[in-house]
Amino acid sequence: MTRLRWKLLAAMVALVAVTIGLSAVFARRVTHDQVHRLLITRAPLRFDDVARALGDHLRATGGWSGVDAVIDRLTDELPSRLILASMDGDVIAVSRDLRTAEISVGGEDRVTITTTARGPREQLRIEVPPTRILDAAGNPVARVYAMPADDAGETTAEREIAAVDRRLILLFAIATLVALILTAVISRRITRPIEQLTVAVQQMGRGSVPVPVRVDGRDEIARLATSFNAMADAVAKEQALRRRMTGDVAHELRTPLTNLRCELEAIQDGLVSPDAARVGSLHEEVLHLQRLVEDLQELALADAGALRLDKERVDLGAVVARIVGAQADVTADDGIVVDADVTRLRQVMQNLLSNALKHTPAGGRIRVRVARDGCDATVAVADDGPGIPAGDLERVFERFYRVDQARGRDRGGTGLGLAIVRRIVELHGGRVWADSVAGRGATVTFTIPRASS
Repeated sequence: MTRLRWKLLAAMVALVAVTIGLSAVFARRVTHDQVHRLLITRAPLRFDDVARALGDHLRATGGWSGVDAVIDRLTDELPSRLILASMDGDVIAVSRDLRTAEISVGGEDRVTITTTARGPREQLRIEVPPTRILDAAGNPVARVYAMPADDAGETTAEREIAAVDRRLILLFAIATLVALILTAVISRRITRPIEQLTVAVQQMGRGSVPVPVRVDGRDEIARLATSFNAMADAVAKEQALRRRMTGDVAHELRTPLTNLRCELEAIQDGLVSPDAARVGSLHEEVLHLQRLVEDLQELALADAGALRLDKERVDLGAVVARIVGAQADVTADDGIVVDADVTRLRQVMQNLLSNALKHTPAGGRIRVRVARDGCDATVAVADDGPGIPAGDLERVFERFYRVDQARGRDRGGTGLGLAIVRRIVELHGGRVWADSVAGRGATVTFTIPRASS
C-alpha cells in the first residue's frame, strides 16, 4: 500500500508542479507587460522637446543622416531611451543601449524588443504612445517612441520587474509548499482506509475474524468499507453458526450412538438378553439417527439451492385438510389456489403438526386455519400447549434450538423440523413466524403467494 501512496503522491505533486509552473509563467509575462506599460505611461518625458529637436535635424539636413548623435544627446539629457521609426514602421535610429537588440515596430504603438545581452534570449512586447515628427510642410514623416532609463544603465522597468519576480518566486514557493503538504495529507487520507481494508482482508484470508474497518464520509471508499464490514459480519455469523451446528450435530449423534453402543456391548457381554423390547429400543435409536441424517440432508440441499420444487396449481384448503386428516380441526376459506410442491407442503404440515402434538397436553386441541391475506394465502397451526417465551419466538426456527432443552430429544425430535419448515416456505416465496401467549399455547403461521388468475 505504501507503493500506491507514493504513486498517488507523485501524481498529485506532478499535477501541482505543472499547474503552478504554468501559472507562474503566465503571471510573469502579464506582470512584465503591465509594469512596462505603467512605467512608460507615467514617465515624465518631455516628448515635445524630443520631437522639436528631431524635426529641426530633419529640416536642417534634409534627411536622417547623423541622427544617432541627436538621439544620444537627447537620451543623456532626458534621460530616456528613444526609438525613431518611419511611418511604415521601419526603425531609423535607437538609443545607445538598444543598438545591440532587435527592435521591431508593429502598428502605431506596439514595440517589440528582443535582447540576448544579459543571458538567454528575452523578448519584450510593450505598447508605447508615439510622438509624430513633422517636415517643413507640416506632414508627419516619422514617429519617436520614448521609454524611461536611468544613469546606471539598468532601466526602472527592469528594477520593478526584478522586484515583482522576487515576489512571484516567494509566492509560488509558499504555494508549492502548501500544496505539497495538502497533497501528502490527502493521499494519506485516501490510502488509509484502503490499507485498513487490505489488513482486514488478509486477516479474513488467514481464517480469523477481521476488525471492523472504520468508515468516514460517504464516498466510494466509505461505501466499500461499509460493504466489507457487512460481509465480514455475515461471514463471522456464518462461521459461528457452522461451529455451533457442528457441535450440535456431534451432540445429537453422540447420544443415540452411545445408547446403541452400550446396549450392544451389554448384549455381547451377556449382561442383558436381546429380547423384543430391547431390540425395539435399538431400532428406535436407529430410526432417530436416520431422521436426523435425512433432515440434515434436506437443509444442506436447501442451503445449496439444490432443493427442487415440483410446483402444481392446487386448492390449498383441500390439500391441507387431506394432509391433516383427523389430527386437528381444519377451517379453510373456499377457492384459495396456490402454486406449490405438494410433497414439500406435506413435509411442512407434518413438521408443524408433529411439533404441536408434542406440546399439546392430553385433552388439548390443535387447530389449523387456511385463509386469504391480500395476495398471499396463510396457514396457521395453533396448539393448547404451554406456549413459547417471548425471547424464544425468533430462535425456534434455528437449527437444533429447543425451548425446553431437557425434554426435547425425549419426545423424538431432531431439533431441525422448524428450520426445515422455514427453508421450504422461503423457497415457495413465503415467510413463517410464531406467536404465543404464555400458558395459552403457540401459533405458527406461514404464507404462500396465491396463484394469479
